[in-house]
Amino acid sequence: MKTVKGREFPVIVSEGGVSAKIRKVTQTKNGKTYTLYVADYVLLGERKQETRASFEEAHRIALNACRRIAEGQHVSLTLTNGDRMTYLRAIEPLSSVGVELDVATREYVSAVRNLPAGATLTEAIDFFRRRNPNARKQKSVREVVDEILATKQAANLSDFYLKDMTSRLNGFARAFEINLGDVTGELLQKWINGIKGRARTKHNYLRIVGTLFQFAIWRKYLPKEAMDEIAAVQLPKIDNDEVEIFTPEEMAELLDAARPETTVWLALGGFAGLRSAEIDRLDWSEIKLKEEYIDVKAKKSKTGTRRFVPISENLARWLAPYAKESGKVFPFATWWKQIEKVIAAVNEQRRQVALKKGADPATVKLLKWKRNALRHSFCSYRLAETKNAAQVALEAGNSPKVIFKHYRQVVTEIAAAKWFGIVPKAATISHQVNPANN
Repeated sequence: MKTVKGREFPVIVSEGGVSAKIRKVTQTKNGKTYTLYVADYVLLGERKQETRASFEEAHRIALNACRRIAEGQHVSLTLTNGDRMTYLRAIEPLSSVGVELDVATREYVSAVRNLPAGATLTEAIDFFRRRNPNARKQKSVREVVDEILATKQAANLSDFYLKDMTSRLNGFARAFEINLGDVTGELLQKWINGIKGRARTKHNYLRIVGTLFQFAIWRKYLPKEAMDEIAAVQLPKIDNDEVEIFTPEEMAELLDAARPETTVWLALGGFAGLRSAEIDRLDWSEIKLKEEYIDVKAKKSKTGTRRFVPISENLARWLAPYAKESGKVFPFATWWKQIEKVIAAVNEQRRQVALKKGADPATVKLLKWKRNALRHSFCSYRLAETKNAAQVALEAGNSPKVIFKHYRQVVTEIAAAKWFGIVPKAATISHQVNPANN
Protein backbone atom coordinates (compact mmCIF):
# COMPACT_ATOMS: atom_id res chain seq x y z
CA MET A 1 0.00 0.00 0.00
CA LYS A 2 1.10 3.52 -0.70
CA THR A 3 1.09 6.13 2.02
CA VAL A 4 0.41 9.79 1.29
CA LYS A 5 0.08 12.26 4.12
CA GLY A 6 -0.72 9.48 6.58
CA ARG A 7 -3.25 7.65 4.33
CA GLU A 8 -2.86 4.10 3.19
CA PHE A 9 -4.14 3.33 -0.29
CA PRO A 10 -6.37 1.96 -1.53
CA VAL A 11 -8.84 3.63 0.86
CA ILE A 12 -12.00 1.61 1.48
CA VAL A 13 -15.31 3.57 1.54
CA SER A 14 -18.43 1.75 2.89
CA GLU A 15 -22.10 2.72 3.11
CA GLY A 16 -25.18 0.50 3.61
CA GLY A 17 -23.20 -2.70 3.25
CA VAL A 18 -21.70 -1.60 -0.11
CA SER A 19 -17.99 -0.84 -0.50
CA ALA A 20 -15.87 1.12 -2.98
CA LYS A 21 -12.16 1.83 -3.25
CA ILE A 22 -10.20 5.00 -3.75
CA ARG A 23 -6.88 4.39 -5.47
CA LYS A 24 -4.02 6.87 -5.82
CA VAL A 25 -2.34 7.00 -9.24
CA THR A 26 0.20 9.30 -10.99
CA GLN A 27 0.27 10.50 -14.56
CA THR A 28 3.00 12.28 -16.49
CA LYS A 29 2.10 14.85 -19.07
CA ASN A 30 4.54 17.08 -20.91
CA GLY A 31 7.26 15.96 -18.55
CA LYS A 32 5.24 16.92 -15.50
CA THR A 33 3.92 14.37 -12.97
CA TYR A 34 0.36 14.70 -11.62
CA THR A 35 -1.22 12.88 -8.63
CA LEU A 36 -4.80 11.63 -9.25
CA TYR A 37 -7.42 9.72 -7.19
CA VAL A 38 -9.68 7.06 -8.68
CA ALA A 39 -13.11 6.09 -7.21
CA ASP A 40 -13.37 2.37 -8.03
CA TYR A 41 -16.71 0.48 -7.60
CA VAL A 42 -18.89 -2.19 -9.24
CA LEU A 43 -22.27 -1.24 -10.73
CA LEU A 44 -24.60 -3.93 -12.09
CA GLY A 45 -21.69 -6.34 -12.43
CA GLU A 46 -19.57 -3.80 -14.33
CA ARG A 47 -16.51 -2.14 -12.86
CA LYS A 48 -16.65 1.67 -12.80
CA GLN A 49 -13.72 4.04 -12.33
CA GLU A 50 -14.00 7.81 -11.93
CA THR A 51 -10.83 9.92 -11.68
CA ARG A 52 -10.59 13.19 -9.78
CA ALA A 53 -7.77 15.58 -8.99
CA SER A 54 -8.47 15.65 -5.23
CA PHE A 55 -8.95 12.90 -2.70
CA GLU A 56 -11.98 14.68 -1.26
CA GLU A 57 -13.78 14.73 -4.61
CA ALA A 58 -13.00 11.07 -5.26
CA HIS A 59 -14.20 10.20 -1.76
CA ARG A 60 -17.49 12.01 -2.40
CA ILE A 61 -18.03 10.11 -5.64
CA ALA A 62 -17.23 6.74 -4.02
CA LEU A 63 -19.52 7.42 -1.05
CA ASN A 64 -22.43 8.50 -3.27
CA ALA A 65 -21.96 5.44 -5.44
CA CYS A 66 -22.17 3.20 -2.38
CA ARG A 67 -25.34 4.92 -1.23
CA ARG A 68 -27.03 4.65 -4.63
CA ILE A 69 -26.15 0.99 -4.92
CA ALA A 70 -27.41 0.25 -1.36
CA GLU A 71 -30.69 2.05 -2.03
CA GLY A 72 -31.20 0.52 -5.47
CA GLN A 73 -31.07 3.90 -7.17
CA HIS A 74 -28.32 2.72 -9.43
CA VAL A 75 -30.82 0.52 -11.24
CA SER A 76 -33.26 3.33 -11.89
CA LEU A 77 -30.44 5.56 -13.02
CA THR A 78 -29.46 3.11 -15.73
CA LEU A 79 -32.99 2.34 -17.00
CA THR A 80 -35.16 4.06 -19.57
CA ASN A 81 -37.92 6.32 -18.28
CA GLY A 82 -40.63 3.65 -18.71
CA ASP A 83 -38.53 0.90 -17.19
CA ARG A 84 -37.52 3.16 -14.33
CA MET A 85 -41.17 3.72 -13.35
CA THR A 86 -41.87 -0.01 -13.55
CA TYR A 87 -38.93 -0.74 -11.30
CA LEU A 88 -39.89 1.86 -8.72
CA ARG A 89 -43.50 0.61 -8.62
CA ALA A 90 -42.22 -2.94 -8.06
CA ILE A 91 -39.83 -2.26 -5.19
CA GLU A 92 -42.25 -0.03 -3.28
CA PRO A 93 -44.71 -2.79 -2.19
CA LEU A 94 -41.89 -5.30 -1.77
CA SER A 95 -40.26 -3.10 0.85
CA SER A 96 -43.28 -3.67 3.15
CA VAL A 97 -42.67 -7.43 3.23
CA GLY A 98 -38.89 -7.34 3.18
CA VAL A 99 -38.46 -9.29 -0.05
CA GLU A 100 -35.96 -8.39 -2.75
CA LEU A 101 -37.19 -7.90 -6.30
CA ASP A 102 -35.14 -10.73 -7.72
CA VAL A 103 -36.40 -13.17 -5.07
CA ALA A 104 -40.01 -12.11 -5.63
CA THR A 105 -39.61 -12.49 -9.39
CA ARG A 106 -38.21 -16.00 -9.14
CA GLU A 107 -40.98 -17.13 -6.75
CA TYR A 108 -43.68 -15.59 -8.95
CA VAL A 109 -42.39 -17.27 -12.09
CA SER A 110 -42.16 -20.62 -10.29
CA ALA A 111 -45.74 -20.29 -9.00
CA VAL A 112 -47.19 -19.31 -12.38
CA ARG A 113 -45.49 -22.22 -14.09
CA ASN A 114 -47.20 -24.62 -11.67
CA LEU A 115 -50.69 -23.13 -12.04
CA PRO A 116 -53.31 -24.67 -14.34
CA ALA A 117 -53.82 -22.91 -17.65
CA GLY A 118 -55.83 -19.74 -17.24
CA ALA A 119 -55.57 -19.65 -13.43
CA THR A 120 -54.11 -16.64 -11.65
CA LEU A 121 -51.92 -16.52 -8.57
CA THR A 122 -54.62 -14.56 -6.72
CA GLU A 123 -57.15 -17.32 -7.45
CA ALA A 124 -54.69 -19.91 -6.17
CA ILE A 125 -54.20 -17.97 -2.95
CA ASP A 126 -57.96 -17.62 -2.45
CA PHE A 127 -58.36 -21.35 -3.02
CA PHE A 128 -55.67 -22.06 -0.43
CA ARG A 129 -57.20 -19.70 2.14
CA ARG A 130 -60.63 -21.26 1.76
CA ARG A 131 -59.27 -24.70 2.51
CA ASN A 132 -56.50 -24.00 4.99
CA PRO A 133 -57.84 -23.36 8.52
CA ASN A 134 -54.58 -21.66 9.53
CA ALA A 135 -55.07 -19.05 6.81
CA ARG A 136 -58.51 -18.03 8.13
CA LYS A 137 -59.45 -15.70 10.92
CA GLN A 138 -60.02 -17.87 13.95
CA LYS A 139 -63.35 -17.35 15.70
CA SER A 140 -64.57 -19.12 18.80
CA VAL A 141 -67.94 -20.85 18.83
CA ARG A 142 -69.21 -18.25 21.27
CA GLU A 143 -68.11 -15.36 19.05
CA VAL A 144 -69.85 -16.74 15.97
CA VAL A 145 -72.98 -17.63 17.97
CA ASP A 146 -73.18 -14.05 19.26
CA GLU A 147 -72.74 -12.73 15.72
CA ILE A 148 -75.47 -14.85 14.16
CA LEU A 149 -77.92 -14.12 16.97
CA ALA A 150 -77.32 -10.39 16.60
CA THR A 151 -77.82 -10.69 12.83
CA LYS A 152 -81.05 -12.67 13.18
CA GLN A 153 -82.43 -10.25 15.77
CA ALA A 154 -81.66 -7.30 13.49
CA ALA A 155 -83.57 -9.09 10.72
CA ASN A 156 -86.71 -8.84 12.86
CA LEU A 157 -87.49 -12.54 12.67
CA SER A 158 -90.25 -14.15 14.71
CA ASP A 159 -89.85 -14.40 18.47
CA PHE A 160 -90.47 -18.13 18.32
CA TYR A 161 -87.61 -18.67 15.85
CA LEU A 162 -85.23 -16.41 17.78
CA LYS A 163 -85.97 -18.04 21.13
CA ASP A 164 -85.51 -21.51 19.70
CA MET A 165 -82.25 -20.60 17.97
CA THR A 166 -80.91 -18.72 21.01
CA SER A 167 -81.62 -21.62 23.35
CA ARG A 168 -80.05 -24.26 21.12
CA LEU A 169 -77.00 -22.23 20.08
CA ASN A 170 -76.24 -21.11 23.62
CA GLY A 171 -76.23 -24.76 24.62
CA PHE A 172 -73.90 -25.51 21.73
CA ALA A 173 -71.54 -22.68 22.74
CA ARG A 174 -71.41 -23.95 26.32
CA ALA A 175 -70.51 -27.42 25.08
CA PHE A 176 -67.79 -26.20 22.70
CA GLU A 177 -65.49 -23.61 24.26
CA ILE A 178 -63.15 -23.82 21.27
CA ASN A 179 -62.72 -22.26 17.84
CA LEU A 180 -65.54 -23.11 15.48
CA GLY A 181 -63.02 -24.37 12.93
CA ASP A 182 -61.92 -27.05 15.41
CA VAL A 183 -65.41 -28.55 15.70
CA THR A 184 -65.24 -31.85 13.84
CA GLY A 185 -67.88 -34.34 12.83
CA GLU A 186 -66.61 -36.69 15.52
CA LEU A 187 -67.06 -34.07 18.23
CA LEU A 188 -70.51 -33.21 16.91
CA GLN A 189 -71.48 -36.88 16.96
CA LYS A 190 -70.53 -37.23 20.63
CA TRP A 191 -72.44 -34.06 21.48
CA ILE A 192 -75.57 -35.16 19.61
CA ASN A 193 -75.42 -38.59 21.23
CA GLY A 194 -75.32 -36.96 24.66
CA ILE A 195 -78.39 -34.78 24.12
CA LYS A 196 -81.32 -36.03 26.14
CA GLY A 197 -84.55 -36.20 24.24
CA ARG A 198 -86.18 -37.80 21.28
CA ALA A 199 -84.82 -38.16 17.79
CA ARG A 200 -86.65 -35.07 16.59
CA THR A 201 -84.95 -32.99 19.30
CA LYS A 202 -81.54 -34.13 18.07
CA HIS A 203 -82.50 -33.39 14.49
CA ASN A 204 -83.56 -29.87 15.47
CA TYR A 205 -80.29 -29.23 17.31
CA LEU A 206 -78.16 -30.31 14.37
CA ARG A 207 -80.32 -28.26 11.98
CA ILE A 208 -79.62 -25.10 13.98
CA VAL A 209 -75.90 -25.89 14.21
CA GLY A 210 -75.93 -26.36 10.43
CA THR A 211 -77.36 -22.85 10.12
CA LEU A 212 -74.48 -21.59 12.28
CA PHE A 213 -71.94 -23.31 10.02
CA GLN A 214 -73.56 -21.81 6.91
CA PHE A 215 -73.36 -18.38 8.52
CA ALA A 216 -69.67 -18.89 9.34
CA ILE A 217 -68.99 -19.94 5.73
CA TRP A 218 -70.72 -16.80 4.50
CA ARG A 219 -68.54 -14.72 6.86
CA LYS A 220 -65.42 -16.54 5.56
CA TYR A 221 -64.68 -18.07 8.97
CA LEU A 222 -65.04 -21.59 7.60
CA PRO A 223 -64.48 -23.22 4.19
CA LYS A 224 -67.45 -24.57 2.27
CA GLU A 225 -66.21 -28.06 3.04
CA ALA A 226 -67.03 -27.47 6.72
CA MET A 227 -70.58 -28.62 5.99
CA ASP A 228 -69.11 -32.10 5.50
CA GLU A 229 -68.68 -32.20 9.30
CA ILE A 230 -72.43 -31.68 9.71
CA ALA A 231 -73.20 -34.30 7.06
CA ALA A 232 -70.95 -36.79 8.84
CA VAL A 233 -73.18 -36.88 11.93
CA GLN A 234 -75.44 -39.92 12.14
CA LEU A 235 -78.86 -39.01 13.51
CA PRO A 236 -81.41 -41.44 14.91
CA LYS A 237 -84.39 -42.14 12.69
CA ILE A 238 -87.49 -40.21 13.61
CA ASP A 239 -90.18 -42.65 14.58
CA ASN A 240 -93.70 -41.66 13.62
CA ASP A 241 -94.70 -42.74 17.10
CA GLU A 242 -92.95 -39.60 18.38
CA VAL A 243 -95.68 -37.51 16.76
CA GLU A 244 -98.30 -37.70 19.47
CA ILE A 245 -101.89 -36.65 19.00
CA PHE A 246 -104.92 -36.23 21.19
CA THR A 247 -107.97 -38.42 20.80
CA PRO A 248 -111.30 -36.66 20.16
CA GLU A 249 -112.32 -37.61 23.71
CA GLU A 250 -109.19 -36.01 25.20
CA MET A 251 -109.68 -32.85 23.15
CA ALA A 252 -113.27 -32.57 24.35
CA GLU A 253 -112.05 -32.85 27.95
CA LEU A 254 -109.47 -30.10 27.43
CA LEU A 255 -111.97 -27.71 25.90
CA ASP A 256 -114.53 -28.43 28.60
CA ALA A 257 -112.02 -27.66 31.38
CA ALA A 258 -110.49 -24.53 29.85
CA ARG A 259 -111.27 -20.91 30.64
CA PRO A 260 -112.57 -18.79 27.69
CA GLU A 261 -109.20 -17.39 26.46
CA THR A 262 -107.55 -20.79 26.71
CA THR A 263 -110.51 -22.39 24.96
CA VAL A 264 -109.84 -20.21 21.95
CA TRP A 265 -106.13 -21.10 22.09
CA LEU A 266 -106.89 -24.84 22.17
CA ALA A 267 -109.44 -24.58 19.36
CA LEU A 268 -107.11 -22.65 17.06
CA GLY A 269 -104.33 -25.16 17.63
CA GLY A 270 -106.46 -28.28 17.30
CA PHE A 271 -108.91 -27.29 14.56
CA ALA A 272 -106.78 -24.86 12.49
CA GLY A 273 -103.29 -26.23 13.11
CA LEU A 274 -101.82 -22.89 14.14
CA ARG A 275 -98.52 -23.00 15.99
CA SER A 276 -98.45 -21.74 19.57
CA ALA A 277 -96.29 -18.77 18.60
CA GLU A 278 -98.65 -17.90 15.76
CA ILE A 279 -101.62 -17.95 18.12
CA ASP A 280 -99.74 -15.76 20.59
CA ARG A 281 -99.26 -13.11 17.88
CA LEU A 282 -102.72 -13.41 16.36
CA ASP A 283 -105.15 -10.50 16.45
CA TRP A 284 -108.94 -10.87 16.33
CA SER A 285 -108.99 -8.65 13.22
CA GLU A 286 -107.14 -11.44 11.41
CA ILE A 287 -109.82 -14.03 12.18
CA LYS A 288 -112.43 -13.61 9.45
CA LEU A 289 -115.39 -15.56 10.81
CA LYS A 290 -117.76 -14.26 8.16
CA GLU A 291 -115.41 -15.22 5.32
CA GLU A 292 -114.42 -18.42 7.17
CA TYR A 293 -110.65 -18.07 7.11
CA ILE A 294 -107.74 -16.95 9.31
CA ASP A 295 -105.14 -14.59 7.84
CA VAL A 296 -101.75 -15.70 9.20
CA LYS A 297 -99.54 -12.85 8.07
CA ALA A 298 -95.95 -13.46 6.98
CA LYS A 299 -94.39 -11.57 9.88
CA LYS A 300 -96.39 -13.65 12.34
CA SER A 301 -95.79 -17.08 10.83
CA LYS A 302 -92.85 -19.31 11.66
CA THR A 303 -91.90 -19.75 8.01
CA GLY A 304 -92.20 -16.05 7.15
CA THR A 305 -94.84 -16.87 4.53
CA ARG A 306 -98.41 -15.61 4.59
CA ARG A 307 -101.14 -18.23 4.48
CA PHE A 308 -104.91 -18.44 4.78
CA VAL A 309 -106.30 -21.15 7.03
CA PRO A 310 -109.93 -22.21 6.56
CA ILE A 311 -112.20 -22.05 9.58
CA SER A 312 -114.04 -25.33 9.98
CA GLU A 313 -117.66 -25.37 11.10
CA ASN A 314 -116.83 -26.61 14.60
CA LEU A 315 -113.98 -24.07 14.98
CA ALA A 316 -116.37 -21.26 14.10
CA ARG A 317 -118.66 -22.39 16.94
CA TRP A 318 -115.79 -22.32 19.42
CA LEU A 319 -114.62 -18.85 18.32
CA ALA A 320 -117.93 -17.04 17.83
CA PRO A 321 -118.81 -16.41 21.51
CA TYR A 322 -115.46 -14.67 22.11
CA ALA A 323 -114.94 -12.88 18.79
CA LYS A 324 -113.91 -9.21 18.86
CA GLU A 325 -113.29 -6.58 16.24
CA SER A 326 -109.63 -6.38 17.21
CA GLY A 327 -107.20 -7.10 20.03
CA LYS A 328 -104.94 -9.97 21.00
CA VAL A 329 -106.61 -13.32 20.77
CA PHE A 330 -104.53 -14.79 23.60
CA PRO A 331 -103.86 -12.11 26.25
CA PHE A 332 -101.51 -14.09 28.48
CA ALA A 333 -97.71 -13.75 28.42
CA THR A 334 -97.13 -17.50 28.24
CA TRP A 335 -99.45 -20.28 27.14
CA TRP A 336 -97.79 -23.04 29.13
CA LYS A 337 -98.94 -21.84 32.54
CA GLN A 338 -102.52 -21.69 31.30
CA ILE A 339 -102.27 -25.18 29.82
CA GLU A 340 -100.96 -26.53 33.11
CA LYS A 341 -104.16 -25.25 34.73
CA VAL A 342 -106.26 -26.96 32.06
CA ILE A 343 -104.44 -30.29 32.50
CA ALA A 344 -104.88 -30.05 36.27
CA ALA A 345 -108.61 -29.35 35.82
CA VAL A 346 -109.05 -32.32 33.46
CA ASN A 347 -107.33 -34.67 35.89
CA GLU A 348 -109.39 -33.38 38.78
CA GLN A 349 -112.56 -34.06 36.77
CA ARG A 350 -111.33 -37.59 36.12
CA ARG A 351 -110.79 -38.14 39.83
CA GLN A 352 -114.26 -36.84 40.65
CA VAL A 353 -115.81 -39.18 38.10
CA ALA A 354 -113.89 -42.05 39.64
CA LEU A 355 -115.15 -41.13 43.11
CA LYS A 356 -118.75 -41.05 41.89
CA LYS A 357 -118.27 -44.50 40.46
CA GLY A 358 -116.78 -45.71 43.72
CA ALA A 359 -113.32 -46.19 42.24
CA ASP A 360 -110.00 -45.25 43.84
CA PRO A 361 -108.93 -41.82 42.46
CA ALA A 362 -105.29 -42.91 42.79
CA THR A 363 -105.84 -45.48 40.04
CA VAL A 364 -107.15 -42.94 37.55
CA LYS A 365 -105.08 -42.56 34.40
CA LEU A 366 -104.02 -38.92 34.30
CA LEU A 367 -103.83 -36.86 31.15
CA LYS A 368 -100.41 -35.51 30.25
CA TRP A 369 -99.69 -32.71 27.84
CA LYS A 370 -98.25 -33.95 24.56
CA ARG A 371 -95.68 -31.75 22.85
CA ASN A 372 -97.10 -30.05 19.73
CA ALA A 373 -99.99 -32.49 19.92
CA LEU A 374 -102.66 -29.96 18.89
CA ARG A 375 -100.92 -29.18 15.60
CA HIS A 376 -100.03 -32.84 15.07
CA SER A 377 -103.64 -33.77 15.71
CA PHE A 378 -104.95 -31.22 13.23
CA CYS A 379 -102.57 -32.39 10.48
CA SER A 380 -103.29 -36.07 11.10
CA TYR A 381 -107.09 -35.75 11.27
CA ARG A 382 -107.20 -33.23 8.43
CA LEU A 383 -105.15 -35.51 6.19
CA ALA A 384 -107.49 -38.40 6.98
CA GLU A 385 -110.44 -36.18 6.16
CA THR A 386 -109.17 -34.66 2.89
CA LYS A 387 -106.68 -37.31 1.72
CA ASN A 388 -104.77 -34.39 0.22
CA ALA A 389 -101.29 -33.75 1.65
CA ALA A 390 -100.76 -30.66 -0.53
CA GLN A 391 -103.94 -29.04 0.77
CA VAL A 392 -103.06 -29.79 4.40
CA ALA A 393 -99.53 -28.47 3.80
CA LEU A 394 -100.92 -25.14 2.57
CA GLU A 395 -103.23 -24.85 5.56
CA ALA A 396 -100.56 -25.82 8.10
CA GLY A 397 -97.68 -23.90 6.53
CA ASN A 398 -95.50 -26.92 5.76
CA SER A 399 -94.41 -28.85 2.71
CA PRO A 400 -96.41 -31.90 1.55
CA LYS A 401 -93.33 -34.03 2.26
CA VAL A 402 -93.25 -32.91 5.89
CA ILE A 403 -96.98 -33.46 6.28
CA PHE A 404 -96.85 -36.95 4.84
CA LYS A 405 -93.68 -37.98 6.67
CA HIS A 406 -94.15 -36.52 10.13
CA TYR A 407 -97.86 -35.91 10.68
CA ARG A 408 -99.35 -38.98 9.08
CA GLN A 409 -100.67 -40.65 12.18
CA VAL A 410 -102.86 -43.65 11.45
CA VAL A 411 -106.33 -42.25 12.07
CA THR A 412 -109.55 -43.20 10.38
CA GLU A 413 -112.08 -41.05 8.60
CA ILE A 414 -114.48 -41.85 11.44
CA ALA A 415 -111.98 -40.49 14.00
CA ALA A 416 -111.45 -37.42 11.81
CA ALA A 417 -115.20 -36.83 11.68
CA LYS A 418 -115.36 -37.05 15.47
CA TRP A 419 -112.44 -34.62 15.81
CA PHE A 420 -113.95 -31.93 13.60
CA GLY A 421 -117.34 -32.68 15.11
CA ILE A 422 -116.34 -31.51 18.59
CA VAL A 423 -118.54 -28.52 19.41
CA PRO A 424 -119.41 -26.59 22.58
CA LYS A 425 -121.87 -28.31 24.88
CA ALA A 426 -124.07 -25.22 24.96
CA ALA A 427 -126.77 -24.59 22.36
CA THR A 428 -125.59 -24.61 18.78
CA ILE A 429 -123.94 -21.30 17.92
CA SER A 430 -124.91 -19.71 14.65
CA HIS A 431 -122.27 -18.53 12.18
CA GLN A 432 -123.88 -15.10 12.26
CA VAL A 433 -121.52 -12.68 13.93
CA ASN A 434 -121.09 -8.98 14.28
CA PRO A 435 -120.64 -7.56 10.74
CA ALA A 436 -117.82 -5.40 12.08
CA ASN A 437 -115.76 -8.55 12.58
CA ASN A 438 -114.72 -9.17 9.00
